[in-house]
Amino acid sequence: MNKKSLRAQILEILRKQPGGKIKAKDLAKKFKTAGSDTMDAVLHDLVLEGVMYKKGKNYHLLENRLIGRISVSKRREGYVRVEGIADEYYVAAHHLRTALDGDRVMIIPLERRRARRRLEAEVAEVIERGRSRLVGTYKNDRNLEYVIPDDLRFQRDILVTYKADLKPADGQKVVVTLDDWTDEHLNPRGHITEILGFPSEPGVDVLSVVKAHDIRFGFPPEVETACAAADEAIPDSEISRRLDIRNWLTVTIDPADAKDFDDAVSLLTLPENLFLLGVHIADVSYYVPEDSIIDKEAYTRGTSTYLVDRVIPMLPERLSNNLCSLRPDADRLTYSILMTLDMRGNILDYDIEESVIHSRRRFTYEEVQSVIEGQRVENVSPEIIDMILQMNKLSKILTRKRLAEGSLDFDTPEAKFVLDTAGHPVACYRKDRLDSHRLVEEFMLAANRTAAAHIGKPVNKAEPGPERPFLYRVHDKPPAEKMENFFGLLKALGVNPGFSKDFSKLRAGQLQMMMNKIRRHKYYPLVEKVAIRSMSKAVYSPVNIGHFGLGFDYYTHFTSPIRRYPDLVVHRLLKAYSRGMTAEHRDWLEDNLDSIGRHCSEREQIAADAERESVKVKQVEFMLDKIGEEYDAVISGVMAFGIFVEIPEYLIEGLIHIRDIDDDYYIYDEKQYQIKGKRRHRTLRLGDTVRVRLIRVNREKNEIDFMLTD
Repeated sequence: MNKKSLRAQILEILRKQPGGKIKAKDLAKKFKTAGSDTMDAVLHDLVLEGVMYKKGKNYHLLENRLIGRISVSKRREGYVRVEGIADEYYVAAHHLRTALDGDRVMIIPLERRRARRRLEAEVAEVIERGRSRLVGTYKNDRNLEYVIPDDLRFQRDILVTYKADLKPADGQKVVVTLDDWTDEHLNPRGHITEILGFPSEPGVDVLSVVKAHDIRFGFPPEVETACAAADEAIPDSEISRRLDIRNWLTVTIDPADAKDFDDAVSLLTLPENLFLLGVHIADVSYYVPEDSIIDKEAYTRGTSTYLVDRVIPMLPERLSNNLCSLRPDADRLTYSILMTLDMRGNILDYDIEESVIHSRRRFTYEEVQSVIEGQRVENVSPEIIDMILQMNKLSKILTRKRLAEGSLDFDTPEAKFVLDTAGHPVACYRKDRLDSHRLVEEFMLAANRTAAAHIGKPVNKAEPGPERPFLYRVHDKPPAEKMENFFGLLKALGVNPGFSKDFSKLRAGQLQMMMNKIRRHKYYPLVEKVAIRSMSKAVYSPVNIGHFGLGFDYYTHFTSPIRRYPDLVVHRLLKAYSRGMTAEHRDWLEDNLDSIGRHCSEREQIAADAERESVKVKQVEFMLDKIGEEYDAVISGVMAFGIFVEIPEYLIEGLIHIRDIDDDYYIYDEKQYQIKGKRRHRTLRLGDTVRVRLIRVNREKNEIDFMLTD
């Protein structure tokens, strides 16, 4: 048999094999007559050409290879999203090879072993590292120098070197750059590039989070220089070409510690029971020209990052906190959406205008809440009080309308801290959502929805015309696998969802109706939390699939250009369409908007992960001196190795190891979300309230351990 014929037959056999793979010995048996030398030569050529790939004793057909970015969980399980394929591929820990979270990888799909099983794959090759820098603790053990990574998803110590002038001490936090790791059977190697300090030193914990997520800290000198050159005075020519509404009653409403004010609001009552709602957004695009050095830095960052003890802004402070920020008693350039609404919350008409405003007052959420509740607030005029009360009335109308039309409305609290001058948490508290928060949220939702519909919605439905390139904020339906797990939880808790398990027809309004029915149920906070975790992630995309959670056909982000790059893109697009977009610009958008959306979505996720982790490190630090104290807690997770509990007053979660529950032998019941004692039949179930004692706090691993007291 000649090489050409042998090659064709080998490929034909592989294409028929499940997963496109076959053992080398099985292949040799099929072609005994070909001769081992000829067989080896053909296989060698196929591997060299990249048609096949050999791993262990198997040959894989690389026609089946797929490329995507991998997410790795703390349990060392991978999930790969491949463009054009709806479901993610699951990668078991033993199939990860040297892939790390965020890497771009080539995967080979594996055979489905039973019906309706999730897609599975193994990593064939790491194409591109998502990050090469890691943060960890330096150890010197009998002259064996290594770093233990902080990231629990990276469960291998890194053998390290460093320059003579960068000598770390045992136990210090360091930044290490990965140099070489191609063999999963060997430890990776790297070199130390920065020493952050000991974990107990002020600020080192959060700085470690910043470095671990490769978030840019500080701005390059050339960017600061460009910002310093920006003129603070607004030219008369610029004011004259804009809608001048400086005489309108306009205010900002923000957190007490905010310094960058993106948005201001105004409300006029019109005849015939109509409202004129103004949402006025900082016109960042005036100060940040496209493709300028400031713009390129903002794009790289993608978003501001709000950590427990600091803000890492997308734009330098002179812009974010001064020139662009809608400070009170100062003229500021804005981009306004002016909406005329009726008493049912319907938007009857709107205008989108470049404008100039003069904010009358800077409110905190707490001050506005006091006004709503009829309490006295210093230095607030009667006309402003009246406007805020009217705003609250309108926001409640908008909320009712949105929910009636099928929008989800999760009401999740946040954990907040009071820090001392050294950055140590002296108090931790639960911050709940106020009516004042809802007021601003509803107005921003209305503005974002209007901006998206302005571009995406056909004016003439009979002749819609070509679709105009735009950047939408889209939210897909929940993955079927997560919804099946959610249904399993509801069944275990005895909650009837009241709608079909046909997830293809699922609507957000159905979920909201179910949540409303069980709002007084003791398991409601837990169900809400799991429902949120079951949702898909919202992303930025030029392909408009609508927003499942909000129930909107058109949605974008328009209202925060100081801290989100996509909003800045949307401002530029709206201006370009109002001026008349050139064919060349349109072609550029069609080629580039998808990659811009993907980049901004990735940066948003990185910032969110860093923000959550910074909260976690402060929660761990807050609990350090509370060993032995007791708390009422709720079981928030059940696993074979133990149960997770959350202290509601702090929103702090920890683990009760199964080994620390020593009154019986407990059996894990995955379907019922519980563990059950074999002899005494005691049941510990998801959502149950228990009394716990704090027994361990591990600052290096950010772990908190409790034990049951009863």
